[in-house]
Amino acid sequence: MNKFLIGFLIFCFYFQSIAQNSDSSATRDAALNLYIDCDDCDMLYLRQNFTIVNYVRDRLVADVHIIVTEMDNGGGGDELTFQFIGRNKFAAMVDTLVVNTKADINESELRKLILTTIERGLAPFILKTKFAEKISISYNLEKEVKDVVDPWRNWVFEIDLSTYLNGQQSYKSLNMWSSISASRITEKIKHYTSLNQSYDESKYRIYDGNDSLIYSLDVYRNSARFYHITVWSLGDHWGAGLEGNMWTSTYSNTNFAWDVMPAIEYNLFKYKEASQRQLRMSYAAGYSYLYYVDTTIYNKIEEGLFYHKFTTQYKQIVKWGNVEASIYYKNYLKDFSLYSLGASISTEIRLFKGLSLSLYGNSSLPRNQVGLVRDQASTEDVLLQQHELKTQFSYYLSVGLSYTFGSIYNNVVNPRLD
Repeated sequence: MNKFLIGFLIFCFYFQSIAQNSDSSATRDAALNLYIDCDDCDMLYLRQNFTIVNYVRDRLVADVHIIVTEMDNGGGGDELTFQFIGRNKFAAMVDTLVVNTKADINESELRKLILTTIERGLAPFILKTKFAEKISISYNLEKEVKDVVDPWRNWVFEIDLSTYLNGQQSYKSLNMWSSISASRITEKIKHYTSLNQSYDESKYRIYDGNDSLIYSLDVYRNSARFYHITVWSLGDHWGAGLEGNMWTSTYSNTNFAWDVMPAIEYNLFKYKEASQRQLRMSYAAGYSYLYYVDTTIYNKIEEGLFYHKFTTQYKQIVKWGNVEASIYYKNYLKDFSLYSLGASISTEIRLFKGLSLSLYGNSSLPRNQVGLVRDQASTEDVLLQQHELKTQFSYYLSVGLSYTFGSIYNNVVNPRLD
């Protein structure tokens, strides 16, 4: 035991001396310590192309904390908001920059835009360090600003197609999915229309020891939905909308259905702050008419239903982390026992240096399953989920803790065998 302890201490001393020697030639004490909180940022690209700062892995040791959030813009791209939050000796410095991307922006253009915006936002901070002499300013006054002529009048269209196929001797699966959408977003009104279709096919085969087929089952699912919503802006806190749907789904025992639903919403915070914080409360009332594939548990082959729905949503993105939560209640007016109640929450909290807590959960009480097939579900129905089944509740929950320690710096780039 004593020999092991002595050997371990010698190893630790040797390792520490190597670390000290390697660090002494690359000291960057004068540079800003930067922590970037961004889901879509290419950190490898940033570290390779913006080397005037120290990238650190914890906001508590940072001089500047950058939070990047995004929202959809009217051109089909994103509005990116960059919050520059000074810490320690820069605590009095706070700034925000906003840039917009186009719908057809590629990954290379996006990462260059993010890099340029971060460089501009950090300039006031870097000017207060010994690296100020490394900054140069250039400008071009020859570019003329012209009014934009948009032949599409803010309309944006998108088409998506996907398919996958996999299988083995006893199982084969095919999935095809397609979608087309059109949107027009302005400050006063927005329109969004989509049409999507999904087809799933699964084939199961069971063989005996002599490779003779003893059981086979084919499962098919098909669904399609048309959706449209128009929303009117009613000031900084209010919005009103009209939503319409048409759909079909073999899984939900729906041959054809349609509904229309007007809604109104109030946001406690101004909508221009929506990428950082929201507290929205909405109320909607509507009417649905459903034509079923098979007779339902309520002995209906078709029916019309009035309903209403209350929803509350909260979102907050701050320097200690983020949290999103929502809760809704919906019921059919003909019978208040036919209701659904659900809630969800997701959060990431940086508890203290190096330790983060992540949480996601959702749950629902679906007591309004009016379209369930009357016939009792077979064992195959339960195991293969061919049709929607009666349930009193559903839930999903994940909890995670992560802890990192060691060097606070994260400047080195080495993508080998990534």
